[in-house]
Amino acid sequence: MKPNGLLNVVSIILIVISVIGIVLGLVVSILGGAVLGSAAESLGVGLAVGGVMGVLLIAGSVYNLVAGILGVKGKFTGCKVLGIISLVCGCLSLIVTLFMGGTTSAIVSAVAGLVLPVLYVWGAFKGPQAQ
Repeated sequence: MKPNGLLNVVSIILIVISVIGIVLGLVVSILGGAVLGSAAESLGVGLAVGGVMGVLLIAGSVYNLVAGILGVKGKFTGCKVLGIISLVCGCLSLIVTLFMGGTTSAIVSAVAGLVLPVLYVWGAFKGPQAQ
């Protein structure tokens, strides 16, 4: 099926952001660990932390890449599932930020992080574009 305009646009944005995230994840894994290691005076710990951060960034980016590809292909059932999971994660992030006494910028960032998942889910539930 052909995706509706909203789902198509959000999916393309997700794909672009995901590719950037994967590249940044690789950079964080390699260079971030070295920087953290030199600051902590323990290169091994810095590399381990940088590696974990990079792997998490890459994993999230791959997840969003899959969601974007499913959206472009018009796989509405998969889009609904992945979109709801993203929305739940975004809400949990906002709740944790609020309860941990996050700064105003952290709260704004958590709210902004909900924009794409909300639009993605909305597009997925709107169904296929009328022909």
